[in-house]
Amino acid sequence: MRLSLLIRVCCVFCCVLGSVQGLRAQGSLGGLQNSVQGMGQGMGNRGGKKDSLHHRTGLEDTLTLTYRFLDSTHIYKLDTSVADIDKFYPVPSIYKTLGNVGTAAESIVFTPNFKPGWDAGFHAYDIYRLTWETTRFFTTTRPYTEMEYLLGSANEQNIRILHTQNINEHWNFAFQYRLTGGPGQYKSEKSNHNNYSLYTWYESPRKRYHLYGGFLANNLKSEDNGGFINNSVLYSPSYNNRFDVPTNVGGNTDYQSNIFNTTLETGTHYSDFQLLLRQQYDLGQQDSIVVNDSTTYYLFYPRIRLQHTFQVNTYNYQYVDNSPDSSTHFYQKAYNFLSTPLPGFYIQDKWSQIINDFALYQFPVAKNPSQYLTEGISLETLRGTFFSRIMEFYNVYGHAEYRNQTRNKKWDIDLHGKLYLEGYNIGNYDVYGSLARSLGRRIGYLQAGFENTLRTPSYIYQKYSSFNFNNTGITTPTNENNTQVFGYLWMPYLKMNVAAHYYLMTNYTYLKDYTGVAQYSSPFNILQLSVQKETHLTKRWVWYGDVYVQQVTGDAPVRVPLVYTRDRFVYEGRIHRKLNLATGLEIKYATAYKNDMYSPLLGQFFPQLGQSDSPYGTSPILYHNRPEIDAFVHFRLHTFYLIARAENLNTLSLSPFGFKSVNQPYVGFADPGLIIHFGISWGFVN
Repeated sequence: MRLSLLIRVCCVFCCVLGSVQGLRAQGSLGGLQNSVQGMGQGMGNRGGKKDSLHHRTGLEDTLTLTYRFLDSTHIYKLDTSVADIDKFYPVPSIYKTLGNVGTAAESIVFTPNFKPGWDAGFHAYDIYRLTWETTRFFTTTRPYTEMEYLLGSANEQNIRILHTQNINEHWNFAFQYRLTGGPGQYKSEKSNHNNYSLYTWYESPRKRYHLYGGFLANNLKSEDNGGFINNSVLYSPSYNNRFDVPTNVGGNTDYQSNIFNTTLETGTHYSDFQLLLRQQYDLGQQDSIVVNDSTTYYLFYPRIRLQHTFQVNTYNYQYVDNSPDSSTHFYQKAYNFLSTPLPGFYIQDKWSQIINDFALYQFPVAKNPSQYLTEGISLETLRGTFFSRIMEFYNVYGHAEYRNQTRNKKWDIDLHGKLYLEGYNIGNYDVYGSLARSLGRRIGYLQAGFENTLRTPSYIYQKYSSFNFNNTGITTPTNENNTQVFGYLWMPYLKMNVAAHYYLMTNYTYLKDYTGVAQYSSPFNILQLSVQKETHLTKRWVWYGDVYVQQVTGDAPVRVPLVYTRDRFVYEGRIHRKLNLATGLEIKYATAYKNDMYSPLLGQFFPQLGQSDSPYGTSPILYHNRPEIDAFVHFRLHTFYLIARAENLNTLSLSPFGFKSVNQPYVGFADPGLIIHFGISWGFVN
């Protein structure tokens, strides 16, 4: 009820402000169109995209909408591309789920953790969360709203609402709500995720004072079935109805088609609430431009900035089973747990976190805000609540950063570091450095860098966590040391991006079975290469090719395919003066490898190592898969998108006829059969 009431109040608030303020922002922020277009992080942004959004209204006014991230000086514009489903779908193309949108997911491309300090350790649902790192702080000349609705087979539904507007030229607010989930095609894999955020920024008329703040919340619910009772049962003719395939957890759960039914009988429930308030005050050089007798634009060139950031975060991680299925003995076999059936149980870790950060910025060049030096110190307090105890910790850490993007945009230096001086994570650190150089329009942009992190293993691997029960492994893991050397080459002229990563991992912490914590103390390395290329086969047919090559040395407990590819063959063009079309095929394929297993109670993926407690046998299974094939038609008219997709066409089998030949991304779990997605997305000026 509280969530429903909050959403209604926020929507009414947005509508009222839109009516009152809609005609006040008459292009006064149009000068921001000349802001710097930043390079995307990693390989996610293609150099060939046109990311601007200019919409002519009946009032002869142009919408100018830009945004930035909290800890970035880059200014971005909205992405109006039409061919890539990653723009609309909550599961990125390089991730695999347990079989349904909203279930636990893991990247098929190896991505180690470089975050020092405290970490709860629950990351299987990270792609469904809103975070401050991904929150877009907008500037807009007119109230703007985006609404998305994506409907899939088996009652899958994805809803997103975003509204932003400037109350005046110095103050913006935004509201976002997102619903993700569906009952799925297999037993006990229903998901229901609700995310919402309300946030704002304010700048004083003389541009000395800045404020960023707001709150966001994530409520993630997903049933867990523990996988099929064995791999062969999936292909038995006795189970033509996928929902009848017997699973390790969930018993005889009834099919529930109502996405708004949030009751969770068996599975994972993660929730968090995050409040942030950042204030900045600048000292520097004041200037102004007099346009006419009644209009003066104030300018300010900061030389010193004082910044304070206050955060309050709460996290609740829970696994619940209200009616354990005693017939499969899964908990007893995998966890040495529930040898005597119980009417129900739950496992829970709760955390609260308070952070106060003080920072000082120095700007050596008055008219180049992208060159600065910052030093800061933070005090973090933590309180963990477990079954039988409450633990309290604190951390004191310092941080520093030097950033210099030259005014001619040819050089970009980024150096930053963090060191934990006192407290629970004393000695943890992170050191990062990168140097980027523009090589001209025909060659592109080159970036090379280095990062080294010493971090305490996530708390779920520590002995006091409620999820670390019956642990047959180590009780106090040693600090991990992770290193990466990387390079990126963006070549807009060739419409190609190339990336290389070399990872060196020491004291790698992982699950060796469903519960046992282990560390691989010997150093091992992973070499990772990727290429993204846009090739015009004809005037209208375009081939978007993504290739990832990964090689792990020795007998390290990391399982990834040697090659993973994603190829889109797209017909792109205008079938009307303003109607853009993108239609074609998308093909994804991974070479054979020993894919991971999943521990539902702990919410962790772990490698196949011939576990004796596995219901699928003690010999690791080599995963061979069919290429995944999707057909799609996407339309865009101004800022209105129409999406139609037929996915998993590769599951078609002729004898017996049906879409039954599914891939198994994880041991004991399978992709769904044929999925039809239909959706709309509409961005409009209020």
